[in-house]
Amino acid sequence: MSEYPIDDDAFRIAFDRFCALVEARSGHPFRSFDEGLAAAWENYKPKLREHALGLLRPGDWSEGDIGSGAILNRTIEAIEIQDGRLNLVNNLVFWQNRYGHANRDHRAILEAASNPGLRGAIEGLLFGLYRGGADEGTTFDRLQDAMGSKYPLLAYLFFLKDMRRFMPIQPTGFDRAFRALGIEFSTLRQCNWENYTSFNTTLDGLRPLIAHSAGLDTVRLVDAHSFCWIFSTLLKREAEGTLERASGGRDEGRVLGGRERAVAEMRYSVENTVRNASGQTVGRRVKNKELRMIGAALERHIADLLELQGERCALTGIRFRFHGTGADDNLLPSVDRIDSDGQYEVGNMQIVCRFVNFWKSDTPDEEFRRLLTFVRGEEEPE
Repeated sequence: MSEYPIDDDAFRIAFDRFCALVEARSGHPFRSFDEGLAAAWENYKPKLREHALGLLRPGDWSEGDIGSGAILNRTIEAIEIQDGRLNLVNNLVFWQNRYGHANRDHRAILEAASNPGLRGAIEGLLFGLYRGGADEGTTFDRLQDAMGSKYPLLAYLFFLKDMRRFMPIQPTGFDRAFRALGIEFSTLRQCNWENYTSFNTTLDGLRPLIAHSAGLDTVRLVDAHSFCWIFSTLLKREAEGTLERASGGRDEGRVLGGRERAVAEMRYSVENTVRNASGQTVGRRVKNKELRMIGAALERHIADLLELQGERCALTGIRFRFHGTGADDNLLPSVDRIDSDGQYEVGNMQIVCRFVNFWKSDTPDEEFRRLLTFVRGEEEPE
């Protein structure tokens, strides 16, 4: 429970205001964090974290790396994420050189690359945080001393360690939300372990209140974090007079059920694949992928294929799982080209489980079907 009391009545009033602001901005009611404006604005955070951990790879670190610069380099990669291919940008830390090097949150990490003493100190602290079992509070405050009071950076590093307990922070924004919720707690210019612990505890205390008010079975810590950030952003836009969505702008609050969301995501995935892969050289072959129908038609065709296939994988017969709490990502539907050398067009697409699409890759359809008979035990290899 939060050490900063949250009044139930004050929360209900604030939650009603949150819902009204969401609908005013998007034109759609708030239903859950998996759909609508909440998903459009906030569902990138777990994906960003997963990508960052793939760059950081703390499991590969050894004590011998301390002082070498290897840990620093991976940490910088995990901070400076701007990947157009994956549509991921790390906006949880101010790392871009937009207002000069002196204002970058990770300036100390960059400068440590040419400062052996600072490099060894920071890498030792990072190793202790991710691998060495060091005391988290002591590590936080020692990193704060080494890097300066860069609250968003420190919170981001702890978020990468464990998103079940630690969340990113942007003090001004969250303090605005806390005030609106009647919570007498501030994070501005309070970069220390005690304050950060209280921040996460306060978010945790909001979870049951949000769940009860929204009629949700489960609200994660990251959902409570998203709730506060969305509320803060909408309050700011309301005060600035920029709350309403511009006419003709992107429908940020389109409410999608699990199946409809899967169809929309398959459409966007195909469009991104075509956009990024045309002209790509694979081995000695130039791979040109074309999309021979416009977006809305593609979405309708995908939906028709799902219906035709009885919502089962075309190659394995496994029933698809759709987005929602506890969904298995491997069983989400994915568009596969029957002829990998062909285009995305009617007659050359089928819907398969995501893991099947990954396994199949560029294997010819008939060959992959033959191999599946061995997996099922229907035939024995000669």
